[in-house]
This record gives sequence, structure tokens and C-alpha cells, in this order.
Amino acid sequence: MAVIPPPPPLAPSHTPIASSPEGDYRANRLFRHMARDEIEALAPQIEHLHYGKGELIVQRLDESGGVHLLLKGALLANQYARSGREIGYRRISAGGYFGEISAIDGLPRSVNIVALEDVRVARLPQILVQSLFEQSPRFMRAILEDLANLTRALTDRLFELNAVSVACRVDIELLRMAASAGGDGREAVIQPCPTHAELAVLVGSQREPVTRELNRLAGLGIVSQTGRTLRILDLPALADEIERIGGEV
Repeated sequence: MAVIPPPPPLAPSHTPIASSPEGDYRANRLFRHMARDEIEALAPQIEHLHYGKGELIVQRLDESGGVHLLLKGALLANQYARSGREIGYRRISAGGYFGEISAIDGLPRSVNIVALEDVRVARLPQILVQSLFEQSPRFMRAILEDLANLTRALTDRLFELNAVSVACRVDIELLRMAASAGGDGREAVIQPCPTHAELAVLVGSQREPVTRELNRLAGLGIVSQTGRTLRILDLPALADEIERIGGEV
């Protein structure tokens, strides 16, 4: 029987920092319904941390609690199959957060969370999260809205994995990332963009088909990549490609 390769060990070198100049925890989407004074009152209880690229922030089945807010950088939620294959669930960008599910049900972590680049996070201890559950309806409203959105997103991904081609899944993922990056509705810049291997993990494929599809889109003038910057030059054309090859926008 194949042995499940362990994820990289939790690095002891993550360093607390006195403040977070790269990002403001108060701007995190988790607090979007809360009053400013209510958010600022949390500051003494929040721990600010820094992790380097490749470090494991949370390990699957870890029993540690708390919710982490991503202030700067990008994260990947993943898991490993017995064969050693990496399964990616979602990419988390600055302004997002993770850990709410374990904070709610008290069970161990369900996925690994890995830093895709240098990141800064703000950690809300479990005792603080439990207090907010009990005392802040605005905090709970944001949690419930985001859980509903996550359920819909994972339902969409399950459908895509079973019903559409790899090329179409790549296009859909690019459209998702473009939406997160913002833009004028015609163009978007994804920076830093995932590597082809990272994108393959997210769409449940191998690197080679992902590279072929990105090259095809570049040939059509829909995308352009320079280093870690991916430009979506024509978002409507990308949406048209998704519909043409069998997906849904």
C-alpha cells in the first residue's frame, strides 16, 4: 500500500511581529458588518505572525483552534492522497481568512494551509472567536454568509471536475482569480499568479494540460504572462471561451 507522504513540518521559525504594516486586520472581510470601535477593541487579543514561502501554517488533523486572517500574500488549502497526489481545494488571497469551520464544530483541521509566498497573518485565538460567536451577531452574520458562499463554490468545483474538460476548468479558474483581483470588467491583472503546477493542483489536473491551455489563450490574445504577472487582456473573450468549450460562466 502506498504511504501518504507527510506534509512539510510546521516550521518553528515563524516570527511574531509587533504590528502589521503590510496589512490591516481591520480591513478583513470577516469584520465587514461590525462597527469600527468593535473591531478595534479586538487588537490586544490578536497575534500577528509572519510565514515564509512553503511553510505550513495549519496541518490537517491539527487540533489547534482559532481563526487566521490573511493580511498579505497567498495561501493554498490542500490535502494529499495515498498516492502522494496533491489535491487543492482553494486559493486564499489577502483579505480572506481560514479556520472558521474548526472554530465552529471544535473538530480537528480538515485541510493543510500552505504559504504560496511570504505571508502575514493575524490570528484570533479560539477563546476570542467563541466570545464573538456569543456576543457579536454581526460577526456571525459574516461567518454564515461566507460559509454559504463556500458551499456554493465547492459545489461548482465538484460539478466542474466531473462535467467539463481540463481546458475549461483552467479558464474558469482564471476567471475566478480575475474577479478576486478586480479590474474594469475588460481586463485584470493577477499578481503573483500561480505557477502552472499550482494551477494544475487547483483544477485537478497535471501541469502539461494547464500549460497547453495557457499557451492557447496567449495565442488568441486573451492572456499574457511576464514572470509572476498574468494579464487577462480580454475578460469577455475568456468568458466566451468557457461557454464555447462547454462550461458555464
